Amino acid sequence: MNEVTVPPIWHKTQRVLRTIVQALVVLIPLANGVAAAVAGYLTEQTSITVSPVVFLILNGVVAVTAVAMGLVARVMAVPGVNAFLARFGLGSVPRSELKG
Repeated sequence: MNEVTVPPIWHKTQRVLRTIVQALVVLIPLANGVAAAVAGYLTEQTSITVSPVVFLILNGVVAVTAVAMGLVARVMAVPGVNAFLARFGLGSVPRSELKG
C-alpha cells in the first residue's frame, strides 16, 4: 500500500473555534425556530404551555453539541487521523496535493 505524506494542519485551534461558531450559527436559530413552532402549536391546540426554561435547556444542549463538534474537529486534526482521512479524500488537503 502506498504511503502518502500529508502536510501538517495549520491553526488547529482556529479550526476548532470555527467549527463551534459554525455549529452555533446554524443550530441555535434552527432549534429555537422549531421549538417556538412546536410551543406555539401546543399552546394553540392544547392547554399545554411551554416554559421558557425549556428554551434555556435547549440552547444549553445546542452549546454542548457545538463544543462536541469542535472536539471532533480537533481529533480530525491529529496527524494520524488526518492522514487516514486523506486516503478517502477527507483530509485537510485535496488528494492531488498529497505526495507519495
